[in-house]
Amino acid sequence: MIRFFYALSQGWQNRKALHRYITQKNLQINSLSELQFSELENLNVAVLVLDFDGVLAPHNASEPTATAHAWLKKMSMNIGEQRIAILSNKPKPLRKAYFQKHFPGIQWVESVAKKPYPDGLIEVAYSRGVATSRLLIVDDRLLTGILASCLAPCQARYFSQPICQYTRRPIKELFFSILRVTERAVFRWLGR
Repeated sequence: MIRFFYALSQGWQNRKALHRYITQKNLQINSLSELQFSELENLNVAVLVLDFDGVLAPHNASEPTATAHAWLKKMSMNIGEQRIAILSNKPKPLRKAYFQKHFPGIQWVESVAKKPYPDGLIEVAYSRGVATSRLLIVDDRLLTGILASCLAPCQARYFSQPICQYTRRPIKELFFSILRVTERAVFRWLGR
């Protein structure tokens, strides 16, 4: 409950920044394939930080989708696994095992303070010896990862077309879809 109120108060304080993520197309991506090695270099990104649920896989999945896996493999070959980190509020053992098997060099962050607290992003920057401004997080939620990016501060891209699987988990996916729609509506109105 404390995290919820923290998100609301920090969301209010950062409402104009959050508004930009839903109104400026250059701060959004619709799919991972839109994020290219050249863009990371142009932005001086040292570490790419990815959310799991909604970005790499549907909610509660144990592993990334085949498309996300292929993209991770390609991106890893271009920038190196050591320049990629996963920051998820649900660091499940099966997920960690998947990355240890397929992408052992990708950092899996298990911060005690979950997003929107910026602790996980700060931990990534510290462990890699870079300023938080050299991180780029990709997240599908305004009041978690995108807000954490405002607080860290670091660069971010709002994943505007999250990966969903309504047939497997209709209630959970519907819940998160409603959250996303509500966040966008609120910050579109508040950020003006």
